[in-house]
Amino acid sequence: MKNRYKVICLLIILLAVSSPVLAQESQIVETTQSVTDDISLDELITGTLTPIQDVNIPAQIGGIADLVNIEIGEQVKKDAELIKIDDETLMIQKSQAEAALDSARANYQELKNGVTEEEMKRIQANYENAKASLESAETNLELMQELYNERRTLEQQLVNAEQQLNSAKQQLQTSKQNLNQAEVNYNQAKREYERSKKLYEDNVISEREYENAENSYENAESSYKNAQISVKQAETSLAAAEKNYQLTKATYNNPTELKQQLENARSQVNSARTNLKVAESNLEEAKTGPREERIRASLASVKQAEARLDEIKNQITKTQITAPFSGLINQVNFDEGEMIPSGQTVLNLINIDQLYAEIKVTAATASAVKNGDTVEVRAETMQHYIQGEVTNIAPAADEASRTFLVKIKVPNQDHRLRAGMFADVRLTKGKAGSAVVIPIESVVNLNSDNPHVFVVEAGTAVRKDIKIGIRTDSRVEILEGLNADQDVIIRGQSNLEAGQEVEVRNQ
Repeated sequence: MKNRYKVICLLIILLAVSSPVLAQESQIVETTQSVTDDISLDELITGTLTPIQDVNIPAQIGGIADLVNIEIGEQVKKDAELIKIDDETLMIQKSQAEAALDSARANYQELKNGVTEEEMKRIQANYENAKASLESAETNLELMQELYNERRTLEQQLVNAEQQLNSAKQQLQTSKQNLNQAEVNYNQAKREYERSKKLYEDNVISEREYENAENSYENAESSYKNAQISVKQAETSLAAAEKNYQLTKATYNNPTELKQQLENARSQVNSARTNLKVAESNLEEAKTGPREERIRASLASVKQAEARLDEIKNQITKTQITAPFSGLINQVNFDEGEMIPSGQTVLNLINIDQLYAEIKVTAATASAVKNGDTVEVRAETMQHYIQGEVTNIAPAADEASRTFLVKIKVPNQDHRLRAGMFADVRLTKGKAGSAVVIPIESVVNLNSDNPHVFVVEAGTAVRKDIKIGIRTDSRVEILEGLNADQDVIIRGQSNLEAGQEVEVRNQ
C-alpha cells in the first residue's frame, strides 16, 4: 500500500514538472538576415519653380514713351535698350544749362582778369540809368502824394466816367433801334426779291426790275448784318464803360486803392534807391577791382552751373531704360505714346537659364539640410529627376505657416522648364553608409523606449535590445545590439518569449 502511494506521488511530481514544457510548443517563424548596407531617409516635397533673376524695372524719370522696343517672351541681352522716354524737354534744359555754365565761367574769368574798357562804359551807363530811375520814381511819388491829398481830380474822373456810361447806354439804344428798322427793311426786301424772282421767271417783269429787287435785297441784308455788329459793339462799349464807372466810383468813395498806389510809388522809390546803391558798388568795384569774396562766389556759381549740367545729363541717361542682365521679357506695362510716371514699373525681366525650386519645409527638415547639398528635382512636365543644389535656407520661419523657405538651384539652359511650374523635390534628411540594416517590421515595440528584435540561435528565439538610427518606411538602421548576418525574425515574433523554441519556415 505504501509502495503504491509512493508511485502515485512520484507520477504527480513528474507531471507537475513536465507540464510547462509540454505547454510551450515551438513557434513557426519567418526570418531574414541583417545586412550591412547604405540607408537614407528621403522626403518628397512639392514646390514651385521661380526665375534665378526676377526684376521689376522702374522708370527713374517720368515722360512719354517714345520707343517701346520689346515684346513679351523676347530674349534680350544685357545693356540692350528696352524703352526710350522722350527727352526733348531735357535736351532743351541741357542747352540752357550749358549756356548758363558758359556765362558763369565768363563772369568768373572777367572778375579774375578785371573789366574791359567797354565793360566799364556799360557799368557807368547802368549807374546813370539807376540815377535817372530814382529821380523818375521820386517824381511819381510826389504826384501820387498830391493825388491822394487832393480828391478833386478823382471827382472829375467820376463825372467823366458817368458821362461815358450814359453815352454808351444811348449808343446801345440807338443801335438797337437801327437794328429793328434794319430787320424790318430786310424782311420787306426779302419778300419783294422772292416775289420779283417768281415774276421774272414767269416773264411778267423785265430783267432790270428783277436786278433792282435783288440789289435792294442784298443791300438790306448787308445793312441788317452791320446793324447786328453795331449792337454787339455798343454792348461791349457799355460793359467797358460800366466797369470803368464802377472802378472810378469805388476809388472815389474808398481811397484805399489810391493809398495802395501811393504805397507802390514809395516802394518803387525804395527799389530804385537799392538799384542805385548796387550800381554805385559795381562802378566802384570796376574802378578798384573785385574783392576776393566776390571771386570765390563767382567760382561757386561756376561749380553750381556744372553740377546742374551734370544733373540734366544724368536725367537724360535715365530716359533710356536698358536690361540689367540678359533674360526674357515677362511683362510690358506701357505702349508707345503713353505717359510713364516716375517710379512706375515699366516691365518685368526674368532669367530662367537657371531656376529655383522653392519649397517650404518643417523645422526638422530645415535642420537636416544645408547649403551645398545635392537633391533631386522633377518638374511636372518631366519624366525623370535631375540634380539641383540647395543654395538658400531661410533663417526664420514664416509666422503664418511656421515653415522655412528652402531654395534649390536647377539648371535650365534649354528653357524647357518655365517659372511657375510645380516641381517635386526629394530631400535626404539622414544618410548612413555600411550600417546594419533590418526590415522595419521585425522590430517589436518600435516606437517605445525599449525596442527589440528576436534572432534565431540553435532553434530558439533570442531577444536582442537594440538602438535605432535612421528609420524609413521599410527599413531601420541598428546602431547597437545587433550585428550583420544574423537571422532576424520578421514574422511570428509578436508573441514570442525569450528562449522559446522556433521553427523557421521562410517562403
